Amino acid sequence: MKSQITMKDMARHFGVSLNTIHKAIAGKPGVSEATRKKIMDYADANGYKLNAMASFLKRKNIKIAVCLPELDEDSKYFYSYIWQGYRKYMAEWGDLNIQVLEIPYKKGNLMETLRQLEKECEGSDKLDGLLTAPPRDEAGIHVIRQFTDKGVCVVFVTGDNDECGRLGTVVGDYYAAGQIMAEQICNILKEKSRILLMAGDQYKDSHYLVAKGFHEYIRQTRVEYAIEDLFGYYESDRLDESIMQTLTKNPPDAVCCVFARGSAVLYKALKSSGLAGKLPVIANDVFDENVAALKDGTFTNLVFKDPYKQAYLAMKMLCEYLLKDMEPKDRVRKVEIVLIFKSNVNYYWKNIEDMQYLRL
Repeated sequence: MKSQITMKDMARHFGVSLNTIHKAIAGKPGVSEATRKKIMDYADANGYKLNAMASFLKRKNIKIAVCLPELDEDSKYFYSYIWQGYRKYMAEWGDLNIQVLEIPYKKGNLMETLRQLEKECEGSDKLDGLLTAPPRDEAGIHVIRQFTDKGVCVVFVTGDNDECGRLGTVVGDYYAAGQIMAEQICNILKEKSRILLMAGDQYKDSHYLVAKGFHEYIRQTRVEYAIEDLFGYYESDRLDESIMQTLTKNPPDAVCCVFARGSAVLYKALKSSGLAGKLPVIANDVFDENVAALKDGTFTNLVFKDPYKQAYLAMKMLCEYLLKDMEPKDRVRKVEIVLIFKSNVNYYWKNIEDMQYLRL
């Protein structure tokens, strides 16, 4: 009996991209006839169902808006990888009938940007799908509802709000991230230690859940530890000033940080205060500054929430529903959290864009 394979299986077998396999099967240009024949023969011998892809190609043109934060000094550490992850998925499937509108929004201006988008995409310009961050209040829920009530398929990334009628969301397992960070710091510290937790924005779900996971692990395992929460997120100058004052006035026994930008601020503060390498530090996310801090001993570990994979899978969820009517198996898909050391950081950092480390 022939085994049933997928296009991903064939891409691995031939060492080519999914897009190459798709072009070969769909009869599109860009693949030599010799390569096409090898792929088609292999597909037939292994029971690949050709009519599955044919159903893709018969669909109408699909119009999707991707509305994510514009990249500035605050957002670049995390959201640059969100943008890259969605674009990676589209690069693999770029010759399908999908039109994508990229709509970066300024800090704090998501709902106004979506209101304008909703006005522009009426009548013949009707939108089929929307990939964006979730709303944080009732007004935001109302704006998203205006899309879903009109039949626009909405998928969130980095967070969730299930009151909007969204199809689904892809997020990091933020609570687990906090637990992992706490477990590791407990492995390092002695009894009766004082920990500074850079807790970010307590009203932002991703920050809140990481901090919650951290606090609950410590409370359950090391009640003798004292945790000092330092809040701050977008207030660049205030955050810089607060961490410097805390480190120089009363240095803690360890520092943990729940979010990407805070980690970049922490790196600079530790260098300026002369505390770099003198206390254990666990930061969040993988980007150039954090990798440098890990390699020079300023940071002990990084917690990797993989925004690249979050965005890739969120776009996949949206496109598979619009093109194949494929309901997501899980409405909330959580990306696995990884604790990174100096010895394995290159495995994740250098392979982000080619996704060699991903198990999709």
